[in-house]
Amino acid sequence: MNGSKGWLAIATALGGFAIAGIAGHSALAWACFAVALLVFCLSTPVSLNWQIAIATLLGVAFGRAVGAGLLDAAASDAMQSVGKLFIGLLKMLIAPMILLSIVHGIASMGGARQLGRLGTRTLALYLLTMVLAAGTGLLLVNLVQPGAGSALAQSEFFREAVGAVPAAPQGPPGLGEFLVATVSQMTSNPIAALAEGKILPIVLFAILLGVALLELGPIGASLIATLSGASAAVMLIISWFVRLAPVGIFALIGHLVATVSFRVIVDNLAAFSGVVIFGTLFHAVVTLPAMAWYLGGIRPLALFRGIREALVVAFTTSSSTATLPVTTRCVEDGLGVPPQISSFVLPLGATVNMDGTALYEAVAALFVAAIYGVDLGFGGQLVVFVVSIATAIGAPGIPSAGMVTMVIVLEAAGLPGEAVGLLLTIDRFLDTFRTMANVEGDAVVAAIVSRQLA
Repeated sequence: MNGSKGWLAIATALGGFAIAGIAGHSALAWACFAVALLVFCLSTPVSLNWQIAIATLLGVAFGRAVGAGLLDAAASDAMQSVGKLFIGLLKMLIAPMILLSIVHGIASMGGARQLGRLGTRTLALYLLTMVLAAGTGLLLVNLVQPGAGSALAQSEFFREAVGAVPAAPQGPPGLGEFLVATVSQMTSNPIAALAEGKILPIVLFAILLGVALLELGPIGASLIATLSGASAAVMLIISWFVRLAPVGIFALIGHLVATVSFRVIVDNLAAFSGVVIFGTLFHAVVTLPAMAWYLGGIRPLALFRGIREALVVAFTTSSSTATLPVTTRCVEDGLGVPPQISSFVLPLGATVNMDGTALYEAVAALFVAAIYGVDLGFGGQLVVFVVSIATAIGAPGIPSAGMVTMVIVLEAAGLPGEAVGLLLTIDRFLDTFRTMANVEGDAVVAAIVSRQLA
């Protein structure tokens, strides 16, 4: 759509908004305004970051107008319906995204022999970084407890979804009980798991299928190529849905602000954001450099000097995939990683290693549980820990991928996915910090593997 047609469509939609508003049809007015916003987002050269910022501000203004009685409840109901539609679009892609992303990441390693010392060591280190990241997030969120005692649980926005929340556990299950339940779930029917959106069976099946395709060699090449195309297609669809994020966020924020005190929202999000940012920076500044020093003999200052350009690009693009060429150059030139190692370790990391995402999702799940007053207990937090890592492995390295997988983490903990509407207000901002941690984790693992195999 060219610029003149886009602005003409916007003017037409805004005119309909004004006419419907004057006529007293606030729901129709809202629909016209949503169309105008959608056309603007699809036709403007303004970056997605600014579009989301604008949509958030408009959603706040719209919600406060409903709360002040300038628009009636029908407008809020219309916004709620669009918000639910947006959440539904995100949930639709979770299972195929995780399956195809993991299978493609493993099957594209180049050959089964690479699953020897290089492959197994790389995967083990990636898993270790995500375990440490998610563990850091859980520790901090239990210490700070953002959302505890919040008035948000009494708001209409949260009461509408509270029916999806189970009763608080009577007591934390034992470790043995949790492990048996987890193994039973992981070995369930993968086809049924795809239909029901159960993540652990999907992850296990995807890993086994990827390894099997590698073992098949030339026989599996055609299926690997097919899965590669399917993975690219799903990523493209996700990028389309992300383009709709401003409208979805506008609707979710508008309905949220219309039913919740704006000051309460800000206070709770500030505490949540503080925990996420501090935890991510601790992982990036303390945990990962300590790993690089202890396991690879790389001093922290040398590490940051070598990858500083990649960290800047990661912060500005919010995409570990888009940062991959810069990351490759930095680890090869700045950290001395041989090309034959960086060409294997870094693309795999951009697919399966998401430290910041694992930390963010673990913190977010416990934050939402605290808002609802649900005590997840030891067993519930173990579920959050495992599912956060599993969904982070399958999350694509594109901007705002975390908001797609966040829904499944909430639902795995017995919390309504609609609560992600509260988190979307600041997801894009926090995504910049998460991506830096993801890229740094990739670089650290590449450097460690290079020195250990030298």
